[in-house]
Amino acid sequence: MNIKAISAATALITLFSTAQLLADDYRGELQWWKGNTHTHSWWSDGDAPPELIADWYKSNGYNFLVLSDHNIMQQGEKWYPIPQPPERPQVRAAYERYLDRFGVDWVQERRVDGQLEVRLKTLDDFRTLFEEAGKFIFIKGEEITDRFEAHPMHMNGVNLVELITPQGGNSVAETIQNNLNAVVAQQEKYQQPMVAHLNHPNFHYAQTAEDFFQIDHKPGDGFFEMYNGHAGVANHGDELHISTERMWDIVLSKRLGEYGRSVIYGVATDDAHDHMAWGLGKTNPGRGWMMVRSTHLTPNAITAAVKRGDFYNSTGVTLRSLVITDDRIELEIEPQDNAQYRIEFIGTRQDAELDPIDEFSQRHDHRGNFDHQHQTIYRYSDEIGEVLESTEGTRASYQVKGDELYVRARITSSRRHVNPFAVGDFEMAWTQPLVVKTNDSQR
Repeated sequence: MNIKAISAATALITLFSTAQLLADDYRGELQWWKGNTHTHSWWSDGDAPPELIADWYKSNGYNFLVLSDHNIMQQGEKWYPIPQPPERPQVRAAYERYLDRFGVDWVQERRVDGQLEVRLKTLDDFRTLFEEAGKFIFIKGEEITDRFEAHPMHMNGVNLVELITPQGGNSVAETIQNNLNAVVAQQEKYQQPMVAHLNHPNFHYAQTAEDFFQIDHKPGDGFFEMYNGHAGVANHGDELHISTERMWDIVLSKRLGEYGRSVIYGVATDDAHDHMAWGLGKTNPGRGWMMVRSTHLTPNAITAAVKRGDFYNSTGVTLRSLVITDDRIELEIEPQDNAQYRIEFIGTRQDAELDPIDEFSQRHDHRGNFDHQHQTIYRYSDEIGEVLESTEGTRASYQVKGDELYVRARITSSRRHVNPFAVGDFEMAWTQPLVVKTNDSQR
């Protein structure tokens, strides 16, 4: 072989080797990504500009963030009024920190009739300041903010392309269905994965479990906030109302065991509005999040993994491994500071009593919103969402017996949450439900 042929062959080998290295770089490994799909900025009713919010999430180990402002996306022209002291001190503090952090060349100002205003940067403006391959991305979204009569109905659209206006409806359930349908329609229009999750059902106790029994959607299209960090959404319920986690079990049991509907996955979010003042009673970031398993950190890859149910929720507990097959859940916890852990496998059996065992009508009087209405509250058997197995330690597995409708895992740490939704909350984690395959005749 002559010198030219050898050189050509060497160059070809080098080219293929380089191409293979590049392919390996882009192939990606399956890993966990931490993210939040519900937070608010100056674009709606948050107390800080989106740049400060993104800076906090990225600095605290998050990999993806959805800025879900009410009925708006971070695009177009919008000016935000900056109050004079002593009015709205949190907003004023955010403005001063914004100037200090990003400088006068970034922060565009004007005065209208003596009122200082700041022009809000669009997502396309500020995303390049933060996005970093394999470390942090934004996913476009909004909180579709609707209502039926006095019932607020909020639903987040995740990985949207364009704004969705509230769709309305003739009942709570129909309003949920119409807004979900709008997200699904946009997903089909643009042929990219999108997610809709119903937010904080216990906010003003505006939704009940019964509102979700017959919602029509394919698996992975409709979700449910089983944990929300907002101080005013009553995750734990009260003496009359069930917790949102209990609501999730009732919804799963009725949909899977009685109505033949698809599974509804649960999500945990911050719903943060307060980024400048911290503590109980404030609505802060860092309270609840999703851990999503995907080979790549891109909006479509993360959203597609969420649609598959390949994620778990956390308020502080980290899983070292999680395996969910057709008949088994197996997990291992990443232990922290000598914490102790209780792992519970929760589910409902196929022969459980699913009909209400009691009901009563209650007159609502929450900030005057329900003065004119009565709400029927149903009680269900403890056979729904019962603890099937429980263990202490950092590892556990559950083998399906075949008589369950579904099984999910709940992990509770002995460590208190550092900035809890409510006094006494522990760090926790929740897996998605394993839906047990059965014959139709068994349902």
